[in-house]
Amino acid sequence: MTALAVAGLAALSAALFVRQHAGRRHHVASTASTSLAVDLVRRLRGRLTTRRSQYRRRETARDAVAAMAAELSAGHSATRALERAFARDDLAPRSRAAIAWGGDVVEALRADARMPGCGLLLAVSACWSVAHGTGAGLAESLRRAVSADREDDEVRTQLAAHLAAPRATARMLAGLPVLGLILGIAMGGDPLAWLLGTPLGFGCLTCGIGLTLLGLLWTSRIAARVEALL
Repeated sequence: MTALAVAGLAALSAALFVRQHAGRRHHVASTASTSLAVDLVRRLRGRLTTRRSQYRRRETARDAVAAMAAELSAGHSATRALERAFARDDLAPRSRAAIAWGGDVVEALRADARMPGCGLLLAVSACWSVAHGTGAGLAESLRRAVSADREDDEVRTQLAAHLAAPRATARMLAGLPVLGLILGIAMGGDPLAWLLGTPLGFGCLTCGIGLTLLGLLWTSRIAARVEALL
């Protein structure tokens, strides 16, 4: 996401500079740069929205499973407990449909678990299968699954806090060239004219942005691999 933000800002800055300092012959290039910047920013916002939505759905799924365990403890059947616990949110549509039409609830739970943020339902399907196959208590198994999922979230939070420092360092290093441009302008120079107005300057600008994005992508993938281990 950081790489998309840097690319979007770079493209937008180039477009604004060309619009202000160039003639009509550069209008097409300026329009293309602006379109690229807008597209990158939209993709960035889309990814941020998706991640937040998955986090909220994961919390909602955890609360629903905890509610299902409470319904079971109150004496309701497994099917009734699932229907009541998941009735308020669209978390397990296939499972509720399987109950309504007499389908395979375990397979339906596994299918619902593939929805973003609903991975806990895979544990629910396993608990359901074991409980119906052996007669083991389903409520206690669900409570343990909720507790384990909550502990996993705490570990993810701690890991995100530890990874915040290297990510912030990478973003700071990516922003240093911009500070260099500002310093050059403050000293009376015109680095943007050279970067955007000459083939050599434009080549340096392109290589610089490319290497910056490569570094940000590398850092992001290292962090993502660590997070994927959980």
